[in-house]
Amino acid sequence: MQNNYFLFFIAMLTGFAFIQLPVAGTIFSGLETFLDVVGIVIVIIFAIAIVWKAAQALFKG
Repeated sequence: MQNNYFLFFIAMLTGFAFIQLPVAGTIFSGLETFLDVVGIVIVIIFAIAIVWKAAQALFKG
């Protein structure tokens, strides 16, 4: 697998966008909590993926 650090970083930014998405006063206001949870999960998963890939590259030599 290629080193997709940039793709992982963009995915993390997408997670932050889900967290900061202003949906109050729209028809999606009922999904605000769900979007926050999805955003938090996305950020955590891709942050772990970046750290994992960096640790692999560091210890690989």
